[in-house]
Amino acid sequence: MKNNSIHLAIEIKTTSGNVLKPHELCFWELNSKAPKHLKDVQPHAPFKFFTDAILAACYHKMTDYVHITGESKALVQKVYHNFDHYTELYNKSNPRVKALAHATIPQKKQFDALEAKITEIWKNAFSENKVSFNKLTEALTVIAEFESHIASPLIYNFSVNFSAGFTEKLIAFYSMLYHLRSVVAVDHNAQVEDSSHETVKCDSISDYLPKADYTVNDALLYWHFKNLTENVTGDVEKKVVAPMHNYFIQYSHNACNLIDQLPVNFLESLKNVDLEEALHHVQMDWLLGSCSGLLFKIREELFGVLEGYDKIFWPEVSHGKNKKASVLTLNFTLTDKDVQQQKVA
Repeated sequence: MKNNSIHLAIEIKTTSGNVLKPHELCFWELNSKAPKHLKDVQPHAPFKFFTDAILAACYHKMTDYVHITGESKALVQKVYHNFDHYTELYNKSNPRVKALAHATIPQKKQFDALEAKITEIWKNAFSENKVSFNKLTEALTVIAEFESHIASPLIYNFSVNFSAGFTEKLIAFYSMLYHLRSVVAVDHNAQVEDSSHETVKCDSISDYLPKADYTVNDALLYWHFKNLTENVTGDVEKKVVAPMHNYFIQYSHNACNLIDQLPVNFLESLKNVDLEEALHHVQMDWLLGSCSGLLFKIREELFGVLEGYDKIFWPEVSHGKNKKASVLTLNFTLTDKDVQQQKVA
C-alpha cells in the first residue's frame, strides 16, 4: 500500500431481469495477484455514501479479514468500523429490546442450532475473493425451520438471542446484502429513461416495515378489543368474540403479533396516547436492535437476491424492460482521509 491508500475492485456478476439479479460477487485488492483485466483500470473516489467501500468491508468482516493483510487490513477494518452504522444502531436499541423479552422462552438449543447451520452455510458461500449466492439458498430454509421450531413469528419477536460473535456476523451479513442492493439500485437508476417514474430506492426502515403507522393504529384497536372481551364467555364469546379475533389475525396479522409478543405489564403501564408513541418506538427498536429483526431483514434481502428484487422491494418495475446479464465493476481507492470522516448513526 502506498501513501496510506488501498485500491479495491468489486465485480458483481448478474443474471438478466427487470432489475439485474446478482449471483456472484468478487472482491479484489488491486495488487500483483489481481486479475489482469482489472489492473490497468483507473480508480475513482468511493460513492457519496461509501456504499461500495462498505460492501467490500463487510465481505472482509464476514471472512475475518483473512484475505487481506498488513496495512490494507487495518484500513479496511477502520472502514467497517467508521462507516457501517448498523452495529452502532443495534447496540443503541438492543438494551430496550432485552427489556421486552419474555423470560419464559428457554430455546437455547434452537438458537445454537441455527448459529451452527448458518455459520456452515457462510463457510461454503464465502471463499477467497468470492461470494456465491447459489450457496446461500439454504439459508432461507434454515430460517424458515427456525421460525417454525420456536413456534413464534420473527416479526416483533423480542426474545431471540444469539451469541455476541454470531450477532456481529449477522449484522455484517445484513449490511452486505443491503449495500449490494443499493449498488444495484444505483446502476438501475443510471439507465432509466424517465427518472420521475422508473427509478427505485432503498430505505432501511420502510423497505421492511412499509406501514408502521397503520400497524400502530391496528395494534391499538386490537389491544382495546382484547381488554374489552377478556371476561366474555358463553355464546357471546363463541359467536362474536372468537370470529372478530380471527378477523384481526387475518387482516391485521403484524399488529396482532406486535401486541401479543409484548409483555402485558408494559402495555398496561402506559396511557393510550403514550402507548401509541411507544408502539412506534418499539417497532424501530425491534427492527434495528433485535436478533429476530436481523434474521427478518436478511430473509427479505436474500429472497430479493435469489428471486429478484422486483419480487419483493420494487414491484413497480416488474413489468419494465428486461436487462441483459452483465458484470458491474466498481473500482475505487480508499485513503486514511476517507476513514477519518466521522459519521453518527
